[in-house]
Amino acid sequence: MKSKLLMSAIAMPAALALGTSAFAQDATPPPAAEPPAAERMETTPAPTAVTPAPGAAAETTATGAFATAQSADEWRSSRLVGTAVYNEANERVGDISELVLDANGQIEHVVIGVGGFLGIGEKLVAVSFKDLNIAREENGNARVTMNTTKEALQNAPDYKYHTTGGMGMSD
Repeated sequence: MKSKLLMSAIAMPAALALGTSAFAQDATPPPAAEPPAAERMETTPAPTAVTPAPGAAAETTATGAFATAQSADEWRSSRLVGTAVYNEANERVGDISELVLDANGQIEHVVIGVGGFLGIGEKLVAVSFKDLNIAREENGNARVTMNTTKEALQNAPDYKYHTTGGMGMSD
């Protein structure tokens, strides 16, 4: 019995060692066949012209330019979302919830959350981006104002997000 156990203790590692080396010597699988020409999509990215903002540094490429720095008159969307919106009387009328872009990538509307507490009971209202005045405060933060009242925003129609799929699909 001991000899059987000893024999299997020696034979098992030897078999595993030989077995793995045999697998390592297998030929590589043949390359996958190319799909028929009708199923292949050959696309070439369309060249796009990128114009840097005034005052922004840029490097020229074959298809336009890459911006290398943010200029002083540009705003990052991540810094605007969540920013308080004030009226001309310096009363807080809401917070920026979303920036809505048109098909050309320009900001068309700004969705402002009005009322509620910690997002509960908040009403969403969209205003034209052109209706906002954005200034940079001394600390670098955005100061957003518009000519309206909190009551006017609360009485404005609710804004509904597009929900049929695609880029505008709501959460």
